[in-house]
Amino acid sequence: MHRTVRLKYWLFDHYWWVLSGATALVLAVLLARNEQIATVATVVGALLSVAYFLQKQKLEEMRLFREIFKECNARYDSMNEQLSAIAEKPADSLTSDETARVIDYLNLCGEEYLYYKRGYIEPSVWHAWQNGMKSILEAPSIYAVWVAEKKTGSYYDLPL
Repeated sequence: MHRTVRLKYWLFDHYWWVLSGATALVLAVLLARNEQIATVATVVGALLSVAYFLQKQKLEEMRLFREIFKECNARYDSMNEQLSAIAEKPADSLTSDETARVIDYLNLCGEEYLYYKRGYIEPSVWHAWQNGMKSILEAPSIYAVWVAEKKTGSYYDLPL
């Protein structure tokens, strides 16, 4: 995961502590310098604004995550039975429709990975999805399509 995404998740998890510490430090410095109450109030107001912004951003990203999560799971659910049937077939016996269905699945996997790289998918969810992808790729028929497709440079460097 990219450093900025890790920093975002860390900040979302710890922003109250960070802002509380920053507020205490700033107040201590301002009061030690005998700053006017208006300056102190302005700084505290700015820090409270940052807290509000971070809380709002966290909530919006949770809504976006939920939307992406529901859509990706629904798309996977719609192809799950066909993928299971394809997984039972020998590697060199897929029809063009079955190959297209596997490619649709790989496109979904690539999109999920892109959302993860951009920080919209929680790391724990991505790792669960990735484990599922790896188990599906254990089927020789699906793995053969993956090997051929990976050579095209598609799928946003999906690490499977």
